[in-house]
Amino acid sequence: MKGLPIAIVGAGTAGLATAIFLARQGFAVRLLERVEHLQPVGAGILLQPSGLAVLQRLGLLAECTALGAPVSRLYGTSCKGRVILDTRYDDWQPGSFGLGIHRGVLMTALLKAAQRAGVQMETGVSVSRFEQAAGHVRLVRQDEQGAEQPLGDCAALILADGTRSSLRAQMQVRQWARPYPWGALWSMLPTEASGESGELRQWYRGCREMFGLMPTGATHQAPGRALTSLFWSLPLSEHQAWLQHGLEAWKRRVCSLAGEAAHGYLQQIDDPAQLTLAAYADVRMQRWHDARVLAIGDCAHAMSPQLGQGANMALVDAAALADALGDAADAAQETLDWNALFAGYGDARRDHLRYYRQASRLLTPLFQSNSGTLAVLRDIALMLARHNRFGRQHAVSTLVGARNGWLWQGAQQRALHAWKGEREAWE
Repeated sequence: MKGLPIAIVGAGTAGLATAIFLARQGFAVRLLERVEHLQPVGAGILLQPSGLAVLQRLGLLAECTALGAPVSRLYGTSCKGRVILDTRYDDWQPGSFGLGIHRGVLMTALLKAAQRAGVQMETGVSVSRFEQAAGHVRLVRQDEQGAEQPLGDCAALILADGTRSSLRAQMQVRQWARPYPWGALWSMLPTEASGESGELRQWYRGCREMFGLMPTGATHQAPGRALTSLFWSLPLSEHQAWLQHGLEAWKRRVCSLAGEAAHGYLQQIDDPAQLTLAAYADVRMQRWHDARVLAIGDCAHAMSPQLGQGANMALVDAAALADALGDAADAAQETLDWNALFAGYGDARRDHLRYYRQASRLLTPLFQSNSGTLAVLRDIALMLARHNRFGRQHAVSTLVGARNGWLWQGAQQRALHAWKGEREAWE
């Protein structure tokens, strides 16, 4: 496509996946990232069939599954061994699965694909503001002395710079960003021989304490070494107290909750620096576009990690935007109505994102709060759901990313039926 490029701010999952799709469609794409050196770092994430279907469209599924670890179910028990959560992917489609994967593996695959697609990558570039004008969006940055410098013009601007985006607030759209009071400590550790269960395993003490282990596969740097993601839920306000009490006190607490399953992993931790504190926020927008500017991914709709949908939503956003733009790359640039194109994207994503935002806000206090009453209600509700077909189907279709509403599944489910996971990819 001749003329001005589409600019994307943020080289995370949403930004890179979008850049690949749009470049392959014929758009000139300029990807701007404030970090100077992109490195394969980060926590383990769980990719659902919704995200895996997008990776298949991108041609990256084989590379990611070769290093990832299949997850057959989410299984959680109380400190006394009572089953609280048991959601199996087979209840959605036989042979389906989630994929535990190091974030760095996903980012490396996306980055290489973006480079192959001809995306113009610019790192170490921090966009401070944008100006919309007739026919273009102008990008501006601040230099070290605080003086503004032009970064060039673009036909449209896509904000994919995450939950804490400073550019999102410049959109003339009503929006809310609320930090969560709870977070999680996480670490990536070599998998114990007894830990290769294929389950994302969790243990709960009421709603206040949660310890989890998730198979995460290997990395490009060490393809023969399997990793496991360890995570521990806690209020952010108690992090300093956690540090002061020391590792041994924490390890005793974890062992009293998870028993022998945690012992081998805890032995590998001898420094608090091995555990990284992750914080989250809830981001809502009245709409996701403002004329020629569009927000996607966590920048547009960050939510609690309880449903494990962050990376999946980013990938689905990218695919939906590519579909909304369709054959626009073949049209003359001056004829494109970016406001209408971005509004069409919003229409396509609205029901799906509304459901998952509501479900996330409903579920989060059931697993991260100080309420004993909510713990009892959660246990009763999940027990009833496990023991009837409708409840199991609702839980697993939510998990895989297939739902568009509380009473229906809709277009997202139909799209996912075109993709079926095959365990033979690991054999």
